[in-house]
Amino acid sequence: MSESYTFQPLPLINSSLDISENHYWNYHNIEELISCKKPLTASLDEDLFIAVHQMCELAFHQMIIDMERVLKTLAQALQDATDQIIGNTAEVCYFFRRILRLYEVVNTTMPILATMRAFAEFRTSIGPTSGFQSFQFRHLEIMSGVCKYWDGGTKNSEGKLHIAEIEFNQRYGEQVAQWFELYRQHNLTYYYQILINRVAGNSQAECLVNLQTNTNASAILQCFSAYDNLQRRFHKSHLGLAITQLKIVGADIGTGGTSFRDYLAKYDREEAPLFPGLEDIL
Repeated sequence: MSESYTFQPLPLINSSLDISENHYWNYHNIEELISCKKPLTASLDEDLFIAVHQMCELAFHQMIIDMERVLKTLAQALQDATDQIIGNTAEVCYFFRRILRLYEVVNTTMPILATMRAFAEFRTSIGPTSGFQSFQFRHLEIMSGVCKYWDGGTKNSEGKLHIAEIEFNQRYGEQVAQWFELYRQHNLTYYYQILINRVAGNSQAECLVNLQTNTNASAILQCFSAYDNLQRRFHKSHLGLAITQLKIVGADIGTGGTSFRDYLAKYDREEAPLFPGLEDIL
């Protein structure tokens, strides 16, 4: 972060709080956090299943907070460009690099589920719950600039949606629509295209090469590239995990009712890469 920033202590949100009673266990709500795991069977692998997903969801939550800051500072850097391609991107990269580290946490944590040996103990007891229904991951994807590629992803051979998608749409459909409108011209891919359009070149590849000569632009392109790779790794890892675990229980359909091979490969087929051309120069 820029050395020009100084920070002062903030007042307590709750002024009546006695901070002398604020110990590690209650400040971090450890007991409440652990109690959030509510397995439906006695399977210890189900306990792991819940814990891994909750760890990822906590990471997604912080990534969303920081992505808001990335988009805000990126928009400001583009506005401050004056006669340059883009203004100072130090603040953008500060928050972006933290997102990248959190995504690494997700990509390291999720594969732990591949070590489960007892998925059969609880799979039929958890109903239609599915990663398809992660509204925080959808929020993050929309902020990244993806299209609604998951829409209709659970349709069966008769064209009917699985209950997992129906319930997700009923609960979060309006919120998802609001996110798409809110980030329509305020997302990563939108700003990426603005950057490309600001430099001369006979092709996108030439524009990207020219962008690389600008220190501020080059720094943000590195972040874009790393984020794209992490996003693709997550989707491919999810597919690999589904193949491994569903093979154990002899199933061809995911818990969300999807023909999982086709659906989980859909992102890479229709959306990736988020930032076309970067994979050829970085």
